Amino acid sequence: MKKRTLLLGALVSACGAAIAAPTVKAPKTIHSSAFAVIVDSETYNRTGKAVDRYRDAVEKNGLSAYIVIDEWERPEAVRQSILDLAKNQPPLEGVVLVGDIPIAMIRDAQHLTSAFKMDQDNPKRFPPIRSSVPSDRFYDDWDLQFTFIEQDSANPLLFYYSLDAAGPQHIAKEIYSARIHPPVKDESKYQAIADFLLRAAVEKEQKNPLDQILTFAGHGYNSESLSAWESELLSLREQFPRLYRPDAMIKNLYHTMNSELKEIVLLELSNPELDLAIFHAHGAEDMQYLLGETPAVSLGQRVESIRSFLRSKLRSAKRRKQSTAEAQLHYMRDHDIPLSWFAGAFVDSVQQADSLAEVKLDIYISDIESISPGARVMVFDQCFNGAFINHPYVAGSYLFNDGRTLVGMANSVNVAQDIWANELMGLFAHGVRIGLWHRTRSYLESHLFGDPTFQFAAPGTVDWNRQWLEHDDDSAFWRSQLESPEPELRNLAIYMLDRIEGESFTEELVRIYRSDPAFVVRLQAIRRLAHHRNAAFMDLLPTAIGDPCEFIRRCSVAWMGDVGRDDYLPLLVRQLIMDPSTRVSFRGKFAMEKIDIQKATELYASKIDALPEVASKDKLKEILIHSAERSQQWLTDDLLKRLHDDSLEVRKRIGSVRTFRNYRFQSVPQHLIQVAGDAKEPEALRVACLEALGWYTLSAARQSLIDFCENLSQDAAAPEAVRQEALKTHNRLIQGPNNSITP
Repeated sequence: MKKRTLLLGALVSACGAAIAAPTVKAPKTIHSSAFAVIVDSETYNRTGKAVDRYRDAVEKNGLSAYIVIDEWERPEAVRQSILDLAKNQPPLEGVVLVGDIPIAMIRDAQHLTSAFKMDQDNPKRFPPIRSSVPSDRFYDDWDLQFTFIEQDSANPLLFYYSLDAAGPQHIAKEIYSARIHPPVKDESKYQAIADFLLRAAVEKEQKNPLDQILTFAGHGYNSESLSAWESELLSLREQFPRLYRPDAMIKNLYHTMNSELKEIVLLELSNPELDLAIFHAHGAEDMQYLLGETPAVSLGQRVESIRSFLRSKLRSAKRRKQSTAEAQLHYMRDHDIPLSWFAGAFVDSVQQADSLAEVKLDIYISDIESISPGARVMVFDQCFNGAFINHPYVAGSYLFNDGRTLVGMANSVNVAQDIWANELMGLFAHGVRIGLWHRTRSYLESHLFGDPTFQFAAPGTVDWNRQWLEHDDDSAFWRSQLESPEPELRNLAIYMLDRIEGESFTEELVRIYRSDPAFVVRLQAIRRLAHHRNAAFMDLLPTAIGDPCEFIRRCSVAWMGDVGRDDYLPLLVRQLIMDPSTRVSFRGKFAMEKIDIQKATELYASKIDALPEVASKDKLKEILIHSAERSQQWLTDDLLKRLHDDSLEVRKRIGSVRTFRNYRFQSVPQHLIQVAGDAKEPEALRVACLEALGWYTLSAARQSLIDFCENLSQDAAAPEAVRQEALKTHNRLIQGPNNSITP
């Protein structure tokens, strides 16, 4: 896609010359902060009474509320209207985008996501609509700078932008935002919006404390480690202590609990008294993946499980127009499978039975439409459930329903498993508006859908929304909250103090980590230290990898690999051998190999030999050493060989480079620098190498990368694309990771 360098301010001015200013309906009452309903003209014409009713309800709940109406032909006009409102008093705290509001599709910003790493330079394989991130950070983070590329020809609501190199390379939202965006495209969307707004207005009249929660841990997610699941349950008790009393309820469901768990989940979601539902699982635009295959107990069940798997592989080959005979031969030859086990793959009755068995595993859009969801707030820690450029999409199907769901957090693209999805969520129980909580979420793909001003009734008389906003830069106030008996309020205090004081808060963070008894507070302290990337953080990691909290250990071993200090290796090898969590062990092994594969191999042998005699010791040594040897071979004989082989197609060399965004081996930057600095190398390859260097934000050796990028960005002889990517990577390395949990 060809970029057009165009300043947003200039574009807004040009639009303003041709299009009348938006209609702004001022607030009826004055409160300490303000909120805005941004709605397109046609939607307001069709749903105006409902929009006005919702605005009135928002104001009764303590927010001054604007209604801003326009045709909204471009995202820049929406953004400018929000900026204009922000100049007024009371201060603007958030917006909701109602109806057909333009959608910004962000490119060249994959470092602002938790996991999205699509090849955006291969439009034939990955068209722009797939390789861009639908993101309302365009509207709620005003420091980010973008260059307009083009409007989508097939879907005029979509506008493509590139993240500018000169601006910030991290997300820090000034306000919160949400969308009221039905999962349908036809005329019924207007009635759906009106119904939702009226329901949201009625719910605001209720005083509903948060006293019923459902959590679900799905198949194939980080919950596959029972240690990880245990750690989350203990953290939930710290975040929601009142839920563990006789008059409240929290149900934590795990994917292996029951073969009929899907039906149980749907029944629980239908509970009209449910307040909050949290899903940690895989997902898609139209599905929530819940369960894996029921574990086989008898020999017959195991055989049938394999037969079902083989039938599915033949059907998959047929769908892809591949040879079913070759697929069948592969399994027969390589796994000694008898021919009879493939029987019935294309028999209607067998296909129907297999299909029914699969349907029992996951939640589909049709399942959501068949229930009346009761949870006021839904959290979808799942990929693509918030892909609102699709019709339908999962989050929208829960909201635009005859149930009671009012707001959901979901992701517009894929999301990493280890993002601390529950961070600060305990504030819900203190009456904090969902939007204010979401303002702390720093990912491009994370969105709110529905009413962001929704809040549960607080248990006391303190208005934590007002406290948060009025003490936004008040260190003294937040220091007083460090002594709160509530872990989540101490957690918020750390978040605010670190934002206010920056690196000067380091010593206090170390003290808090070493002394606070709450998992969530210690985790907040060390993740803030991680963003500072200083000696205090690096020196604390050897302690943190032994923390009782599994998630702190999991993050800490990963951080060790990204920092890359050799003295971490003996600590990591002990951790990967002794830690009860498979997730920590896996990350520990990966961290060692990122630091130095050869030294890791030697340590595997010496440390395992020093263990007490156990039958599995030699086998463990063999597995670890073999794995390290494979990693070394992959790195040197595959990835680096392809990188330096100028006889290969450029796309193949770039393919190896992109691997280093996830596999950040500490020995690789010198190779990337060599290629990126070579004027004889193809421009696209040099750009890819520079982009990959930008993922080494935690490396203890990053200063040499910063210096290299600074010099290259100022090299007049270098191509413009190379200089711009060097500037972007320089800024990324200086500013640090967008989110230290997922650097």
